[in-house]
Amino acid sequence: MKQTERLVKIIEDSDFILGLRDDGIVHVYYKSNTVIDVDMQDRIRVAAFKLTNDVKHPCLFEAGDYVSLTKEARANAIKKEDDFPASASAVLVQNLAYKMIADFYYKVHKPKQAFKVFRNIDEAIEWLKTHL
Repeated sequence: MKQTERLVKIIEDSDFILGLRDDGIVHVYYKSNTVIDVDMQDRIRVAAFKLTNDVKHPCLFEAGDYVSLTKEARANAIKKEDDFPASASAVLVQNLAYKMIADFYYKVHKPKQAFKVFRNIDEAIEWLKTHL
């Protein structure tokens, strides 16, 4: 997780870290070697509502090395989009494989909220600030 000095509130799980930044952006970090499944999505959702006090915030999503997403979790993500405290989502990708997955999700599932993929964290943050 980059830029941890900006975090003012943190919730950590064995599979992820959620942090509320001092600029109002929520940073969701999936730890390395994690498989994102429906159970983890539910744990993240509960933690995110706790972190944000049920208020929507722009969210930055970042994954460590070797993170994967189950087929069920992909389908669940679009179903639960309205039940997550995100006003916009920026996905930070570190390699071509992650970029292809994020682009595929965007093209196939058509998120209802603002959604964009970035390779640079500073550009992602600037874009998210326009959704505060």
